Amino acid sequence: MFTKLYLDTTNAKLKYYELFLPTIFVPLLFSTLFHTIIYALFCNMVSYIFFNKILTNQINTTLVIALILIMFFGFFARFIHVKDVHTAYNGDMVKTRNHLDKLYISWIFIS
Repeated sequence: MFTKLYLDTTNAKLKYYELFLPTIFVPLLFSTLFHTIIYALFCNMVSYIFFNKILTNQINTTLVIALILIMFFGFFARFIHVKDVHTAYNGDMVKTRNHLDKLYISWIFIS
């Protein structure tokens, strides 16, 4: 569902301003909101399973704000990291893509 967004935001040849074009920025916002809802529901489900109550409105609000900020700015942080990896491999896109796919798909790719 978000494969194109992942490929776009891990494309080292993309310019920084292109992240703000509607073809990338709108899916980025949608992904952030979608995953925030899923993670907030998951946290409430875990709370209900272990403590037999859902999280309070104050905790849910704080959780949602924190998740939105982390995920939104995480896209840009990942993009900066992609540029650094690309530079470290002297512009070799094949090595960069292999490195990123091993890293993000296996461990870090949350959104």
